[in-house]
Amino acid sequence: MMKTEKKKLASYGRQIKLDKTHAQVLIELGSEVNTIEKARKIIEEIGVRTIQTQTLSPQWILLKLDVRDMRDVVLKLTQNGFLKIEGYNASS
Repeated sequence: MMKTEKKKLASYGRQIKLDKTHAQVLIELGSEVNTIEKARKIIEEIGVRTIQTQTLSPQWILLKLDVRDMRDVVLKLTQNGFLKIEGYNASS
């Protein structure tokens, strides 16, 4: 990841407010392959629902999930080509 990309990810990460009961995942979209539809499908395949989608820019989205722990979601997305991801577990 280039330095400017790391800064962009860190900038969005600082804006995220942790949710008390829901995990969240910040994802970079971009190529024709890494789309929001693909991300949602991958997440649903492991039994997790997206309960809210927030578009931060044309390339970055924040998904709120119906689980407290985001680790399985981040792992599965990474295995499927989403490389710029930051996950946030529920805060309590």
